[in-house]
Amino acid sequence: VDFLALNTDAQHLSTTLTDQRLQLGVELTRGLGCGANPDAGRMAAIECKAAIEDALRDAMGGGTGTGAAPVIAETAYEMGILTVAVVTLPFTFEGSHRRRLAMEGVEQMQQVVDTLIVIPNQNLFSLATDDTSFVDAFRMADDVLLAGVKSITDLMTSPGLINLDFADVQSVMHGMGNALLGTGVASGEDRARVAAAQALDNPLLGSEMDIATAKGMLVNITGGPDMTLHEVDKAAQSITNSVLDQNANIIFGSAYDESLQGSIRVSVVATGIDPVPP
Repeated sequence: VDFLALNTDAQHLSTTLTDQRLQLGVELTRGLGCGANPDAGRMAAIECKAAIEDALRDAMGGGTGTGAAPVIAETAYEMGILTVAVVTLPFTFEGSHRRRLAMEGVEQMQQVVDTLIVIPNQNLFSLATDDTSFVDAFRMADDVLLAGVKSITDLMTSPGLINLDFADVQSVMHGMGNALLGTGVASGEDRARVAAAQALDNPLLGSEMDIATAKGMLVNITGGPDMTLHEVDKAAQSITNSVLDQNANIIFGSAYDESLQGSIRVSVVATGIDPVPP
């Protein structure tokens, strides 16, 4: 898996862990951020569109986020690259203006990606306690996102008991619109069903989307040497029974991870999700 980081803020870009970096809007912003101005972000990305195309062709894999991200996504989409966007929405305390800009960016993004996953930052409160630090709260959100995205890449890149390839992933995610992701890890009695239930009920994603309406699903069931066939079946049945559409494209993969001795991990990416009726 190759990672490519893009930003107008040169200082923040230098802190990313990947060596593949592209600074946007070198002439426009001169290494600074966009000051929560989506138009500046959009113009910064347009300024560098040729460089973005070259980077995507090689790697295949505030204002900047709202303005530049749709331009970058559209560039990838037009190149025939499966384009999956994971975006966050501001906290309520950040104000209605910032949220309005974010929603405008989400609407633009929906038009130029195959699949869109939206994470409202406000839902971090459902995971945090009174003693959870600000840094730890964001780390929990990062862990959820990492687990979801990693579950997709692991299905294709890690040797497993039931292997999937890119064609399987593309069949579930191409042109599918809204998506949800979740991961559950459980041990002890009935661990397979509990892990599946946790994966399907991710509080970070909120209640705006109904996972039961999914038209496609990628499911990765991972366990140690003690994971049994009946447990894999139980987890798979829990996932399948949660979907209303009998014709939904549900693709299962299963992997072995020695570190999960005593535990089972279930990761789910559900696509083609409908909003919960008002």
